Amino acid sequence: MRSWMDDLGEQVWAVLDSFGHEARQQGWLTLLRPIAPFNRPDFLAPAVTVGALVGFLLLSGVAVVSLGTLLSALLALYLLLVQVFGVSVELHPFGAR
Repeated sequence: MRSWMDDLGEQVWAVLDSFGHEARQQGWLTLLRPIAPFNRPDFLAPAVTVGALVGFLLLSGVAVVSLGTLLSALLALYLLLVQVFGVSVELHPFGAR
């Protein structure tokens, strides 16, 4: 019986194989070129690529900052519950008492 993790692993390997096949045929820089309709005119293709990479980095930064904000809020909530309300938070591993 196959699990969903096996199917997911096969799909990830298929995507990586297709990227590797494309890169071996045409080179790694083709993976950074914009696709149609964003590749016209040719002189704007580098600007579109740089803009897309900057956008990707900007959105990644927003995600990291959001994660930091979430962790800070959880820490503040934990301190509020433990220090102010006296709630005890204990974590035990499975199978241990």
